[in-house]
Amino acid sequence: MDRWEDERNQAQKPKWTVVQAPFEDISTGGQKYLLLPDGSFRAAGYAPTKHTGKFTAKVDLPRITAIKLELMNDSNLPAFGPGRSLWGTCALTDFKVEAGTKERKPVKITRVSADFEQAETPLEAYYDDRSGKKRVVGPASYAIDGKDETAWGIDAGPGRRNVPHEAVFVLEKPIEAAEPTELTFFLTQNHGGWNSDDLMTNNLGRFRVSVTSENEPKTDPTPALVREALAVPRERRSTAQVATIFAYWRTLIPEWKADNDKIEALWKTYPSGATTLVLQAKTEPRTTAILKRGDFLKPGKPVQPGVPAFLNPLASGASPDRLAFANWLVDRSSPTTARAFVNRVWQSYFGTGLVATSEDLGTQADLPSHPELLDWLAVQFMESGWKIKDLHRLIVESATYRQSSKATPELLAKDPYNRLLARGARLRVEGEIVRDIQLAASGLLNPKLGGPSTMPPAPEFLFQPPASYAPFPWIEAKGADRYRRGVYTWRRRSTPYPLLSTFDVPEGNNACVRRVRSNTPLQALVTLNETLAIEAARALARKTLAEAGKTDSERITFAFRRCVGRKPSEQELAVLLKLLDDQKQRFADGWVSPWEVVTGSKTDRPSDLPQGISPTQWAAFTVVARVLLNLDETITKE
Repeated sequence: MDRWEDERNQAQKPKWTVVQAPFEDISTGGQKYLLLPDGSFRAAGYAPTKHTGKFTAKVDLPRITAIKLELMNDSNLPAFGPGRSLWGTCALTDFKVEAGTKERKPVKITRVSADFEQAETPLEAYYDDRSGKKRVVGPASYAIDGKDETAWGIDAGPGRRNVPHEAVFVLEKPIEAAEPTELTFFLTQNHGGWNSDDLMTNNLGRFRVSVTSENEPKTDPTPALVREALAVPRERRSTAQVATIFAYWRTLIPEWKADNDKIEALWKTYPSGATTLVLQAKTEPRTTAILKRGDFLKPGKPVQPGVPAFLNPLASGASPDRLAFANWLVDRSSPTTARAFVNRVWQSYFGTGLVATSEDLGTQADLPSHPELLDWLAVQFMESGWKIKDLHRLIVESATYRQSSKATPELLAKDPYNRLLARGARLRVEGEIVRDIQLAASGLLNPKLGGPSTMPPAPEFLFQPPASYAPFPWIEAKGADRYRRGVYTWRRRSTPYPLLSTFDVPEGNNACVRRVRSNTPLQALVTLNETLAIEAARALARKTLAEAGKTDSERITFAFRRCVGRKPSEQELAVLLKLLDDQKQRFADGWVSPWEVVTGSKTDRPSDLPQGISPTQWAAFTVVARVLLNLDETITKE
C-alpha cells in the first residue's frame, strides 16, 4: 500500500485553474446560486424540478484542453450531499460549453471520465415527471450524449452516496487564443419530478468548474475522502484515515477480487438511515445586520452577538456562541428560564399557568397569581439538577393538585377561573390525548416509544387536488402502528390532520406555548364516528365481554370504569342498561345486521369471535362502548 501511495504521489497531475464568475439562472428565475470564496457555486432558494443554468467567465489561459466539474459536499444541502434531492444526490442531464464574446460557438466535447461511473439505473418513481418517457441515470458519458432522457448519476447507495465526485470533459480541439477567452457553461438538470413543491428536485447543490491546458488530462479515480487522508503525512494519520485509504486500495488488488465482491454485495444490503440536523460551525461567521424597515434586501448597521445589557453578562472569557448562550440561559443568575419552564409544566396540569400568559413573562405579561410559589418551584427545579421528573412528582403529590374539582356556587362566583387554586383543575385533555384515551380504554393503544411517525386513517380526498395542491401518498398504517399515540401522527403543513385540528391542536409549523380550548358539536361527532373511534368501541366491547363478569351490570361497570375511572351511579347504570336492552331488541328485530356494527361490513365475519359471545351481544355492547367513549367525562381531566 505504501508503494502504491509513493507511485501515486510521483505521478504527474494536471494543473487546474478555477473559473469564477456570477451565475445566471436562465430557465426559471427561481433558483439562486451563491459564489463562494473557493470559486464554487452553491444552489439556494427555490428548487425547480427541471432547470438549466449558465455562467459566463473570461479565462486567462492561452490554451484550454479540458474542463473539470467537481461536485462538492455542503452542510447547507440535504443529507450533507453535493445535490439538492431528499437524499443529497443529483443528476446532470447535459453539460455544454460555448466560446466567444460577440458570437458564441459550441465547443465539442469528445469524451468524459469520472471518479464514479454509475451503472445505468431507471430513475426512481419519486422523480416521475408524468411525461411517460423512460428516463435513466448512469455513467458520466450520459452528460454529453445530447439526450434529455439520460443523465450522469452519483448515487452509490446508502452509506456511500453523499461523497464528493468529479468529472473531466475533454475537448475535441483545444481552445487557443492570445487574449482571455470568454466561455459560457450550460448545466442542464432535467431529471426532477413534476412538482417542485414536494421537493422532487434532482439538481446539483454545490459544484466548481476548472480548466486546464495540459494534454490528455483525466480525472483522479481516487475518491476525494481518500485524497484528503493521503494528504496527511503517514506518521500523523489517524486509525480512521488509514482505514479509509486501505478500504480503497484493496479494491485495486486483482488477487482480492473474490473478497472485494463479497464486500460489495454487503454494501448493497446497507440500510438507508434517517437524517438529522447537526451543528457545523462556520469558519467565517455570518454577518448580521439591522434591516431597514424589516427588509432583508436592505441591511443596515452590522450587529454583534451578545445578550441584553440589562441582564447578567455572559461568563467571563466565553465566546459569544450557542454553547455560551445555553450556559447563560441555565445560569443561576438567569432565573427566567426556570420560571418559564415550571410555569408551563404548571399550565399542563392546571390548564392555566401561575403566570397566565405563559408565552410572555415580560413587562406586558399578566402578574403571577402566586409569585412566591413560582419562585420556589423555580429554585427547587434548579437545585434538583433540572430534573423534570422530580418537578412533575412535586406537583402531582401536592395537596393543591390532589383536591377535588367540585366547586360550590359561591366559590365559582368568587373565583370562576380557579386562580386561587381553591379546587382541583377540570379541563379537557389536549387533542393528541383524546385518541390515546379511546385507544387505552379499549386496550388497542400501542405504548411503543420513539420511531418514525405513522399515518392513521384519514379521508383520502384530503391528499388529492383540489384539497391538496398535489397528490400526497398518505399510506394508512396497519397493525400495531395504526394504534400508536397521538404524538406520532404524521403532521403535514398544508393538510392538518382532521382529528387534531378539531381538538384545537395548532399546525405543526407554528410554535404555540398556550393552546386555546373550544367546545363544538363537531368534536362530539369526531369522537363518535371517527374511524379509530369506531374500532376502539368494537375493541372495548369485545374486551368487556371477554374479561368482565357474567351479568350486564358487571360488564357495563367494567367498561364504564375503563373510560372514566370510576363506577357508574345507579342512575347512570340504569340508563346504560336500558340502552343495551334497546339495542339487543333492535338487532333481534332485524333493524340492522350485528355483523355490520362489529366489522363494518354485512358480509365479513371475524374468525376469532370469542367463545360464548354472540354477534348480537358484541354489536349491542359496541353501541354502549361508543357512548362511553364519547362522554365528556372520558376526555376531561378532573
